[in-house]
Amino acid sequence: REGPGTVEAMGTAGRTRAEHAYLELRRRIIDMRLPPGAALDEEALMAELGVGRTPMREAVKRLESDRMLTVYPRRGTIIADVNIRDLKAISDARRVLEGFAARRAAELATDGDRQRLKECLQLLANAPAESNQASMDLDERIHRTVYAVMRNSYVEATLIQYFSLSQRMWNFVLAGLAPIAGHVREHEALLQAVIDGDADRAAALAEEHVTHFEGLVRSAL
Repeated sequence: REGPGTVEAMGTAGRTRAEHAYLELRRRIIDMRLPPGAALDEEALMAELGVGRTPMREAVKRLESDRMLTVYPRRGTIIADVNIRDLKAISDARRVLEGFAARRAAELATDGDRQRLKECLQLLANAPAESNQASMDLDERIHRTVYAVMRNSYVEATLIQYFSLSQRMWNFVLAGLAPIAGHVREHEALLQAVIDGDADRAAALAEEHVTHFEGLVRSAL
């Protein structure tokens, strides 16, 4: 029987099979490989991902909690719609939480943290402007780095959920549009403020970044 403590339950890089299934399905939902409104073919995905029914059910339960799947009893599981009406609510929540995270990161950053933030700055300087996927991957790395420096796992978990919903909305609305590197480069000033320990500026820039994202999505509708 599979369980968290068994070798059989472990996936790539030491993850449990349930975690592996959750992360892979979330990635595919965010990047639209599993499009809104589509039925989730659990049997096919179980075979493809090499997981059993129990890990798949655990993954589905987590993704339902993340608002990425909708489970209908006796009817199946559907990829949640992308509802642009949710944009304001998600952005309002992110403004508060991203601002808090940036402020706390600026207040708590150690020398080691500042080195990690400087590495993000260097990646920004060298990022290919023409690749939206590379820009989105870097955007996520920067956010995750700031969240880690904040040192609040409860706020971090909530931020990751809202950030994932924003990524999905970004892919749904902005895919195929002009390069987004300029939006991602807004992080240069934010990262520098955190490195400098300027908590007020870091919080303000984080909130502005979310507001700009909301505006980009609205202008693309």
